[in-house]
Amino acid sequence: MPFAQVRNGPLYYEVCGKGKPVVFTHGASWNNRLWEPQKEVLAEHYQIITWDVRGHGQSPAAGCELSGKVFTEDLIDLLNHLKLDSAVLAGLSMGGIISMQTAIDYPGRVEGLVLIGSPCTFRFNFYERMVVPVQRMLSLFLPMRTFAKAQGYYFSRYNPGNRLFIEEAVQSMTAKDWHRVWCALTAMDCRENMNRIECPVLIIQGEHDFIIRHQQKYMAETIPNARHVVVKEADHATNRDNAEEVNRLLEEFLKSRVYSE
Repeated sequence: MPFAQVRNGPLYYEVCGKGKPVVFTHGASWNNRLWEPQKEVLAEHYQIITWDVRGHGQSPAAGCELSGKVFTEDLIDLLNHLKLDSAVLAGLSMGGIISMQTAIDYPGRVEGLVLIGSPCTFRFNFYERMVVPVQRMLSLFLPMRTFAKAQGYYFSRYNPGNRLFIEEAVQSMTAKDWHRVWCALTAMDCRENMNRIECPVLIIQGEHDFIIRHQQKYMAETIPNARHVVVKEADHATNRDNAEEVNRLLEEFLKSRVYSE
């Protein structure tokens, strides 16, 4: 199994296909298997890299203080391990904000950004400022099996095939690691520097994704060179709910805005 030995500990990753590199980063409590529908299609023309964010899947979090800085360091260290000078970064939810912060901190390493169901902060409005601290506290006590079943039910409404993947991914985490990940993630905030992002950006929002929809217009207006697209018949697991449309948008973005001849 491929592991990158990097400064914060080993990272699990997978590579398939040949061509220009695209690195996919999954959402919180899930893992690299989130991107199976994209790997099948895009690996015909691109080098596709997926990985388990620290604390998820097969990337251990033991002995490391999790933070947004650690997440972005891991992503850059993975590029270094693979000897990639730069790549397109694509992420869903947590993966999106990690990719966005990486583009801010390491602009020369990012050729393009794809943000799917991604927040730019967890303090965007009064509701988030009130609810997120409560969620942090609840993450200490909610059994992972219950959390997994709830996620599996809610996020499989538009694609029943999501359910098994989500339940298995969530239950593979320990409650301690989930609490650490959630606290680190919800402390991230890209708003102050989003206008510094230099590369082309594609913002994809599921039509029924109520988790992040209130931030998407603000992000599209703040980030230079950003295009905002709403995908029908899709919720927060947008890339799986309507994989055909998301794949079409990804291919169009890569060919016309990033790697155009």
